Amino acid sequence: YIDKANDMTLENFAIKNKIPLSFKMDRDKLINYFDLDETTLSDVLKPFESISLKDPNKIEGMDKVKDRIFSAIKNKEKIIIYGDYDCDGISATSIMVKTFEKLHYPVSYYIPSRYLDGYGLNVENVKKIADKDFKLIITVDNGISANEAIDLANSYGIDVIVVDHHEVPETPVNAVAVIHPTVSHISDIIGSGGYMALFVSAALLGEYDDYLVTIAGMSVISDMMELKDYNRDVVRLAVDNLTKHRYLAMKLLLDSPIITEKSFALELAPKINAVGRMKEDTSVNKLVKYLTSNDEEEIYRLYKFITEINEERKNFTKEAVDALQEDFSTEPGIVLNLDIKEGLIGLIANRLLNQYNLPTLIFTSDEKDPDILKGSIRSKNGFNVTKAFASLDKYLLTGGGHALAGGLSIKKEDFPSFKKDFLDLCKQYPLVEEEKKVIDIDIKDVNFSNYKILREFAPFGVGFEEPIFKISNLPTRALNFISFGKHLSTQLTINSKILGFNMAEKEVKSHSYINLYGKFLLSSFRDEFTLEFRVLEYK
Repeated sequence: YIDKANDMTLENFAIKNKIPLSFKMDRDKLINYFDLDETTLSDVLKPFESISLKDPNKIEGMDKVKDRIFSAIKNKEKIIIYGDYDCDGISATSIMVKTFEKLHYPVSYYIPSRYLDGYGLNVENVKKIADKDFKLIITVDNGISANEAIDLANSYGIDVIVVDHHEVPETPVNAVAVIHPTVSHISDIIGSGGYMALFVSAALLGEYDDYLVTIAGMSVISDMMELKDYNRDVVRLAVDNLTKHRYLAMKLLLDSPIITEKSFALELAPKINAVGRMKEDTSVNKLVKYLTSNDEEEIYRLYKFITEINEERKNFTKEAVDALQEDFSTEPGIVLNLDIKEGLIGLIANRLLNQYNLPTLIFTSDEKDPDILKGSIRSKNGFNVTKAFASLDKYLLTGGGHALAGGLSIKKEDFPSFKKDFLDLCKQYPLVEEEKKVIDIDIKDVNFSNYKILREFAPFGVGFEEPIFKISNLPTRALNFISFGKHLSTQLTINSKILGFNMAEKEVKSHSYINLYGKFLLSSFRDEFTLEFRVLEYK
């Protein structure tokens, strides 16, 4: 997982730096941790050469997709790709745009603005599309519930192909064809919108393009799809492709030369998402140009635009959280109405959830209607968002999501009574701290050999979480601290250390022994690689 061009495999790196390859972690510990049977173990550990993505031509509905698209190409009809403003929607749109470029057929595309258009294909934009004489709309990462908009398109003589992965409504859309994980009987595991677009791409091109596979893998991770079955395969290929090819548009957004699934989750996706969160115009469409351009000068120019917006996003989020004077630690939950961009409310809710460990709901005024509040909620086990919405249904103008996150809108005048009822629910259903599943290790087990074994089980993510390791009974007198005693930083060997942020030396050393819970992390600084035991918490 380190730059293969320089032959920096973990074994060679360890040998070069005289790091012992002893104390190998027992693979059975990992197998038991993940509760893998023979079949799933074989799938998790299968070698790259045996990974083969699904034959797209065997996907139900794909023949209709191909017939309609090739017919449009033959008859020189105008085609538009209609996407979404998050990383998955941008990825899906980019995959389709690049596919048509490879087919040497020009298409248009549109990523709707979160603020001007809202989510999904709508009636207003169908009218604009009709005015420009388009004959085929391909929706990606949206469309499965856009019945009204698709019916209107049909009335204008415009066909619609829906490529989506969201929940299927009771009334099916009147589209020419639908590609969807469950509708097309691809899998019970839901893939991303970008992955569905990749299937269409492969069917049209007759092959899977490595770069487009990498974009699809990014979309799976960014949209937090379950990392099982075919989702694992595409993410593994994406990590390998990016490691080997270092695609310019992605490479520029990376913070580290070490490529893992975390590179997509923590470095690429947040920066791509930032533009749709921050910009209230349609400049989110520049992201498609960024991911599909062959012009290096243009890529560098757009990279500068993306990084500036991302810094703005980080600053706005930090300022909004820092501006909150109230201490919520004695409250049952958090409900706030803030004067901030709608695209930031989910980020702030998530940050406060992690800070206070309380169900958190952040509202802001609707851009189009100041009498409406739009909200985003984040939770953990114990407080179910879907059930909360059912209990608060009398207030909801819109609402949707899943057990631990959701979005909603209410009338501004209802905010006080809504807040009271929401906090009452928080009192009834407090968050439940689950006992962490851990793997017990010794301090000497923090080594490159074990890191390599751990990575054999990667990628980690939703439904296949990275293991938490526990080092027990560590004498605090042996621990060192940095930044005037603010952070734990204890060197183990020349290339391994224990690192724990915001662990005050005074508090830690008030105990004789502590247990550390953490994860393995490979970091780099000035071409030097260090294996960290990154502490999540101590007891």
